[in-house]
Amino acid sequence: MRVIGLTGGVGAGKSLVLSILENEYGAEVIKADEVARELMEPGKEGYELIVTALGDSILKPDGSIDRTILSQCIFRDETIRNAVDRIIHPLVWKFIKGKISSSQAKLIVVEFAIMGEKADVGYDEMWYVYASEEVRIRRLLENRGYEEEHSKRIMASQAAESEYLARCDRVIKNDGSMEEIRDQLAQILKNRGQKES
Repeated sequence: MRVIGLTGGVGAGKSLVLSILENEYGAEVIKADEVARELMEPGKEGYELIVTALGDSILKPDGSIDRTILSQCIFRDETIRNAVDRIIHPLVWKFIKGKISSSQAKLIVVEFAIMGEKADVGYDEMWYVYASEEVRIRRLLENRGYEEEHSKRIMASQAAESEYLARCDRVIKNDGSMEEIRDQLAQILKNRGQKES
């Protein structure tokens, strides 16, 4: 089994890299954001802790957490973001470690946007998906409808490029075409027995 940590800022194109690894290399993909969302569903441990910390104002009429309101709170108030991170991140990494230990996959890729010591679940390598700020802003506008100011606010809340580079073993440049990404991945994974014959 080989475990890869895949990270990068919002709009860098991690989803494209994950899609290629999953569909062409048979990787099992675990997305930290999806795990976090699952842990914040009603009845889950994260839900109870978040509602206790932030109150009922973040809830929809059906009692579930309103992700739009929560997202706005997180990106506008660093105190709230830190409080949510302290609650959710340990739960997320505990869940992911358990999933890795029970997996039979030969290649597991854990995708996350946050950095920090708790994000280390025993990776063999850490990969950083890089795209220029200009490209990321354009993608976020085209794919998610984000205004430039909102995109920049999200980027500012994430790790600096220097931190990604300091912690990661490889850089995947994603300013170009899909074929360029495929070529980079083939080069990285060749001779590792990961590509299915």
